[in-house]
Amino acid sequence: MDDSEKESISKTAGVGAGMLGGAKVGQVVLPIPVVGSFVGAVLGGVVGSEVGKRVGKALINGVTAFVDTLKDSGMPSEASEADSPEP
Repeated sequence: MDDSEKESISKTAGVGAGMLGGAKVGQVVLPIPVVGSFVGAVLGGVVGSEVGKRVGKALINGVTAFVDTLKDSGMPSEASEADSPEP
């Protein structure tokens, strides 16, 4: 997976999380039934997109390195456990 794919995934995840959180906050700050949620979702999506671009790539790299470390440590994978005979 190259950096542009990681950035795209991170941006999309950030938009989704930002919109959900922003809608909740917007409803509290602007207690007008639809307006508060809409404004909060739009602002949250913008902020979430930027945060996702900056933080997401590093997070994906960290998780990938962690998984690679587990693979290299000799921990059995699900496939090898399924192939082994039952005692």
